[in-house]
Amino acid sequence: MIFLVHAGCAHAQPVNRHVLALYDSAQEPTPKDTLIHTFADMPLNHMGYVVDYHDLKTGLPTDEDLEGKVAILTMFRGQISSPSAYYRWLARKADKLPRMIILGVIGGDLNNANRRLIQPVFERMGLHLTGDYVIHTRQSSIVAEDPDLIGFEARPDPVPPQHAIVTAKGSQARIGLRYSITELGKRYDSVVVATGPGGGYVASGFYSYYDPALNLARWVINPFEFFRRALDHPAFPIPDTTTVSGRRLYFSEVDGDGWNSVTRIERYRNQNVSVAEAMISELIEPYPDLPISVALVLSDMDPRYGARPDSVALAKRAFALPQVEVASHTHTHPFEWQFFERYNRDRELALVDRGAARKPAGVFQRLGAMFGLTSGRNAGKYIASNHDLPRAYSKEPFDLDREIGEALRKTEALAPPGKKIKLYQWSGNAQPFEAAIRATRQAGVRNINGGDTRFDRQNPSIIYISPLSRVVGAERQIYAVNTNENNYTMLWTDRFHGFSQARETFKRTESPIRLRGIDVYYHTYSAERAASLDAVRSHLDWVRTQKVTPIHASDYAAIADGFFSTRMEQTGPLRWTVSERDGLNTVRFDDADDLALDMEASEGVLGSLHYQGSLYVALDADVATAIVALARKGGTSADGERKADRLETAQLHDSRWVIQGMRRSPCALSFNTTGFGMGEFTWTNVPPSQYDITAKSHLGTTIQVKASADDSGTLAFNLPLDARNQPVDVSVACAAGEAPRS
Repeated sequence: MIFLVHAGCAHAQPVNRHVLALYDSAQEPTPKDTLIHTFADMPLNHMGYVVDYHDLKTGLPTDEDLEGKVAILTMFRGQISSPSAYYRWLARKADKLPRMIILGVIGGDLNNANRRLIQPVFERMGLHLTGDYVIHTRQSSIVAEDPDLIGFEARPDPVPPQHAIVTAKGSQARIGLRYSITELGKRYDSVVVATGPGGGYVASGFYSYYDPALNLARWVINPFEFFRRALDHPAFPIPDTTTVSGRRLYFSEVDGDGWNSVTRIERYRNQNVSVAEAMISELIEPYPDLPISVALVLSDMDPRYGARPDSVALAKRAFALPQVEVASHTHTHPFEWQFFERYNRDRELALVDRGAARKPAGVFQRLGAMFGLTSGRNAGKYIASNHDLPRAYSKEPFDLDREIGEALRKTEALAPPGKKIKLYQWSGNAQPFEAAIRATRQAGVRNINGGDTRFDRQNPSIIYISPLSRVVGAERQIYAVNTNENNYTMLWTDRFHGFSQARETFKRTESPIRLRGIDVYYHTYSAERAASLDAVRSHLDWVRTQKVTPIHASDYAAIADGFFSTRMEQTGPLRWTVSERDGLNTVRFDDADDLALDMEASEGVLGSLHYQGSLYVALDADVATAIVALARKGGTSADGERKADRLETAQLHDSRWVIQGMRRSPCALSFNTTGFGMGEFTWTNVPPSQYDITAKSHLGTTIQVKASADDSGTLAFNLPLDARNQPVDVSVACAAGEAPRS
């Protein structure tokens, strides 16, 4: 459970934010295949919760499995393998279970014995499972509907689908949706959505609407509001993965597919210019203010697989750019990662021989034709011409160390001395097996890709926003923030301008709720055609107009890792410690219009801002354990509610660069900072006065500017320095002869 500390409590209590998700691998083979992963994981992540999966096929949860869990969540696809055993377990544990959240199928057969066993779970919610069922009726009407909970993306069906009849018992349940139903001459009062002290319940067919003609789903319930009520969601610092330094985060990543193909863009026609060169010239070099992670397929550097004479030189040219992060997109580009978990070389060779005998089709046939390598000569048959083969390059047997360790080492060797590789970008279906993910972690790099978030007219629901990650055994794969151009171009066969539509996802995941940062994610082959190249460039130009904090893709992966590792303790009514954050340095409080950061009582905190009804608090990466203290607006200790009289309580409102190492005194601030583009900084709660700002780059450049805080206590200034790879030391001091005006 989540411990709430009341005034006068002397002991810190951990903030537990783990939800135990039960699934049956007989129906849903892995956590990724579950309805929970598809529907519930993302909203719960957004609210700060970590979903831990437990397969009922491995046994019922133990007391250790339940320890520290705030709730148990189920979204079964159908009757589970042993429903009676499951119901008996629930009955035995009824007094010790955390909250129970049931969406859809309750578990299976609800005969009288099983119904009696599960009844206490419903009674804790203020509900009663009657034993009656709605089979089919048109004599029905909605008699109670909570507009804050129902109709989020779709209206409930006026003709309710089949479901078990549940009624309210007492007054504890908060009813979201209730029908009056007449069937075979009998009238039923049926509660299909409700929350209560023991959790929450949504009957089968009522949490979402599915359109089979379009193969699209939409939420009927508001999942954020439903989970808030079902969890009795308290205020705690939500580890936030969307925001850095008070601004929406931005990064870009490119997978190296197509590195050696020849661009078709008119201005390069008949010049034998590679797609890689066009990409570097058109999409990377003109944007020194926007970081990008360039991930090579190492085999693309091998002449046996079609490397051009300039392939390696172009990789070195890209990696030498200050805004470019070095990354790997594998060695041989696996398409189906699961094939290699239990690798059989003979099986792979049989697929290779079969593929060589067929006429190739699709994107890899086209790319192979450009390489001149699909004729079967030399290594030709070992180069995939379609997705029927498990990887793109198969001349040598698959070896995991070669695929990851060697790919990382040899890719890094193409970078300037001292520039380290930090990221591994998954290829193909982006579903690596556990040992592969572990290998990246043991190699000291982050991992990313998969998820395929797309939220637009073709995918008109937050259901299509992926969660932060995919659990694979004891390992965790970090998903990309957005999908790439492949999913807008029919796997690179048509609509080559399609990636321009990603803008809709960028905007919908920002408003009315910031659910994601921005990830301009594409492949090298986007520089093959003018339409696709222009689509990418349009996003880069648009990002330049946005108020963002640009970071590298590996930094985002570290932030996402930090979401899961962050630990918090509540030490007072509005006071917490936040530690073990990895790369995450923003926490968020929702529904926080009446809250403000108490700067004097906080430690390791840079500042805060209110946005969309939430309070975002920026933490100092140099402080391992931050103390975040809040106060009610109008209170005596909330800095945002009284006039500043000294500089040391100034708050960072937002900046384009990342700040850390903050040092404060009554008339001076100092910190170090890195970032891309112009250094833009806005501070609040600053005493109205004039200030001297000095910035010293580690490259040897020093600049000085003057700026004044206005009567509202806002101080804004810009630093035109190169802070891409070397930190800049900044000091803000009261101007000589000036004292803050109180």
